[in-house]
This record gives sequence, C-alpha cells and structure tokens, in this order.
Amino acid sequence: MKNFNFKKSRIVIAFALSTAIMIFTFQSCIKDNFDLNKLAQTEWNPNIAVPLVYSSLTVQDILTREDTQGQIIVGADNFCTLVYKGNLFSLLASDLIVIPAQNPTPYTTPSLTPAQIAALSTNGTVTVPYSQTINFVSGSTAPNPKVDSMTFKTGDIGISLSSDFKFNGNIVVTIPSAKKNGVVFSQVLPLIYTGTVPVLANATYSLAGYTFDMTMGGTTYNQFVVNYAVTLTGSGIPPTASDVVTLNQSLSNMQFGRIYGDIGQVALSPDKDTVEISIFKNSLGMGSFTMVDPSVKVVITNSYGVPIVASISQLDGFTPPFLSYPITGSPNPLPINSPTWAQIGQTATGSFTLDNTNSNIVSVINNVPKNVVYQINSLSNPAGPTNNNFVLDTSRFKVDMELDLPLWGTAKDFWLVDTVNFKLDETISEDVESAMFRMYNSNGFPIDVDMQIYFVDTLYNVIDSLIVPNQLMLKSGVVSPLTGMVTSPTQKVYDAYIDKARLQLLKNSKYMLVSAIASTANGGTSNVKIYSTYRLDVKLGVQFKIKVKG
Repeated sequence: MKNFNFKKSRIVIAFALSTAIMIFTFQSCIKDNFDLNKLAQTEWNPNIAVPLVYSSLTVQDILTREDTQGQIIVGADNFCTLVYKGNLFSLLASDLIVIPAQNPTPYTTPSLTPAQIAALSTNGTVTVPYSQTINFVSGSTAPNPKVDSMTFKTGDIGISLSSDFKFNGNIVVTIPSAKKNGVVFSQVLPLIYTGTVPVLANATYSLAGYTFDMTMGGTTYNQFVVNYAVTLTGSGIPPTASDVVTLNQSLSNMQFGRIYGDIGQVALSPDKDTVEISIFKNSLGMGSFTMVDPSVKVVITNSYGVPIVASISQLDGFTPPFLSYPITGSPNPLPINSPTWAQIGQTATGSFTLDNTNSNIVSVINNVPKNVVYQINSLSNPAGPTNNNFVLDTSRFKVDMELDLPLWGTAKDFWLVDTVNFKLDETISEDVESAMFRMYNSNGFPIDVDMQIYFVDTLYNVIDSLIVPNQLMLKSGVVSPLTGMVTSPTQKVYDAYIDKARLQLLKNSKYMLVSAIASTANGGTSNVKIYSTYRLDVKLGVQFKIKVKG
C-alpha cells in the first residue's frame, strides 16, 4: 500500500461535519487563566469554577491539525483549497537494473611453442600475448539490457593467476574497449618465482569512471575482450611442455553511471495498489455531502531515455467491503514523454487533470470513497528492439497524484462521534451539591451543528448526557445572500445543570462521547465556501456548588 494517506483529514469539519468534535480534542488550546465569569454578560458567581476547554480555531487549525500531508492553499480572496499530494509509484533506474557479481570462465594459456621456448632460451625473455572474450551479465533479473556501452559508477575487477613456470616476469592486463578520460585500461601484475610452483599472484583494480564499449566493433552487445601479455624472464631452468598460466577474473561491486543500448520490453510500473483516503474517518453516515469542484491531477515524470507506453486499467473509488466507483476520463495512452539524446540527464514531464468538465470525479468524491484502487499497465520500447536507449543511474519514472478539494459545497445531516478522556472522580467530593456546565460558542463558519455530549464508563455504557435534546448548539454565522460569505459570527451560551445525584454517577465516567449532526447553512441546501478569515471560538467550563459547613 502506498503512502498517499489522507489520514485524519479535516475536510469534513470545513463543511460542518466534525466541528464539535474538534472543539473537545484540541487540547493545546486550554488556557490556565480561563474565567468562567466572562463567558457571557450575565453574572455567574461560581463557588468553584474549573475551565475545561478554551479554543479559538481557524480553518487551518481545524483541517491540518495532525495531518502531515494535507495543506491549506489560501487564494488572494482568502478562499481555501485543501490539497493532498502523494506518490503513486516511483521507479529509480539503479533499483530497476542491478548488475550482479560475476566470475567469467577461468582462462588457461596454451603451453609455449617450441619457437617461444627457443626464444626464451636464446634471449632470456619472451612475451606471449593471449586474449579472452568476456560475456558480461548486465542484470541480476529482468531487465537484462543489451549494452552497447556502459560507464561504471563503481566496480572492481579482480585478477588472480597460477603459473607453472619457474620464472619471474609479469602479466600486462589490458581491456582495449575500456577507457577513462581517453586512456585505455591497462595494469601490470608481477610474477615472482621463489623456488616453488605454482607461482601465485592476485590484484584488484577499480573500474569506477571507465566506459566500456561492449559491441566488439559494432557487431554484438554485452561482450568485451581482455588481453594478457605474459612476459617470462629466464632462470636457467628450461620450461616443460606442460607449463601453463591459469587466469581467473571476477567482477564485483558494480553500479552503472550510464547505459546505452536496449533495455528491452519491460513493465515499468507496479501491480494493483490502493491509496487510502480517510477524509470521512469520523463520519458515521446519515447524510449527504457534495463538492462543487474537486479535481485530480496526475503528473508523470520520466528521465529514462526510453520510449514508454502506459494506460490506466483500473482507477476506482472504493469503500470496503464492496462499493466501487469507477473514475472515468483518464487519457489512453497516458501522456508519457521521454528525454531525447540532446536532453540526457533531463526530465520530461506529462500530465492530465480530471475535473468536473471531463470526468465523473465529482460524483465519485461525493460517494465518499475510503480508498482509490489503481492499476497501470506500462511497457518500455513498445515498438520493439532498439539500440537507442540511454539510462542513467539517476533516471526515474514517477507518477504523482494531487487531489485538490476546494472548500466549496454542501453537507447535510452528517453524524459524527469522537471520544475525549474525562474524569471527575478526584474532583467531586461529598461537599459538592451540584454543578453547572457552561458552553459559549462564537461561530464564524457557515455551519449548523446539533450536538450531544454523553458521559460513559470504561465499557462505553452511557451514564448521563449533558445537553437537552433538539436544539441547535452551534448556529451558522450570518451568511450574505449576495456574496455567500459569513458577515458576522453567531454567539450562543448554554448552561447545563447537574444535581448531586447525577454528579455521583459521573464519578464513574471515564470518557465524554461527543456526538454531532451537522449541516452547512440553510439546512445544507446551498453551496457554501470556506475562507481563511473564518473563526470558531469555544469555551467550556464547569462550576461546582459547595455545601457550606456550619
């Protein structure tokens, strides 16, 4: 599953879907100097007053709190859009093409010819050339590129030898098709005879920065030649006809910097996957929700010098266990561009947007899907074999999705529930006669919320409730019929009285369940917009009446 996770999103709140819940969970807004006497103009005169909640929230506070991916974009007119960005998949070339360690077949030189033995005896030295063709393995798994040339970022070639000759000398190892800064790869490995055979020698040489031509003069691929020039210096002991030199090579720690050739026809995208959309995490249903102008933008970037064709075989909104909403309108094939030879190292970009003019994204979003299920079929080199591909170790094929949710739409009769820790057992004593909970709201959002607060025990059994039912606790701010904007907030003070018997029951409570049924202004029938200037102020406190002892 991908990390394109809209967890704990608060878009629902923006449309009055969980405003009340946020009020009680926004713990950081509790103030130490909360004054219950100033909650309203009427005098309260508490015996003991305890502040519970003091919050002053903007749309940024509500929507992006604890949301590591969502971002509020505020326009010049203060209109808000909630934007989520996520990566569907990303395929780096250094992960796609992994060059394995390899050990070419050991090479054993032929015995010296009579003429070479005679030259060694006459001159005291002889140099004999040998050659070996290496079949290079370009990938541990598919793709296995047909390499015309490769520049190594890292890599080592190990040479070890075993000589039967009772002679000193050396072996010059040359790879004519491997060059670094125009200089051919060439190394000298000494042979030192100490009185016993075989004479053993080994060395490891770095290939970093070398470019290998693996075409053998333009006739093939994945091959190169290693030349050995074996020089023997006479020791007075005549060689035998069975004396040979055995050479072993090893290639290890290989990472490419660049590959030119043909990477073949390879699927460059993953299998079916799921993106979680938890916008409606707290919503329990019982309502309708609409957005006017949501959109999905898909951006495809590619720095492989490889033609790629791809199409979306599945793109659905999905709510477990079985509700599926296919998203229509995606182009086929997808707009995938590739850099040209003149653009090596650069990134080509393609994109498309699904909105209310070319897709059904509005109806899909308004069905409140919990996930997006997608599958993309892709193929490199769709026209067949080519030798015109280039791939850098930094080449990447990437698909990013951006979901734009302009906060413009309606919500009607949405039911939401959240839980808040609540304990009075250490506070309530036998001297407490009663308590009054006072709630003050100043609502600058175009939101109506009918709310109830339940006190429950550890098993979530309801012990009591706080609010007299069937009243609007958070009434929408005043909305201008001309602009659709809130012109002034609406204020409300609510007092709930709890007698001693009920307080004793509350000593068993462990949580408050905050239940809200919310709608946008005008009963959720008119589209509203959310602006960054809107604010919601909430204060909640409790006053205890203490019995005066005589």
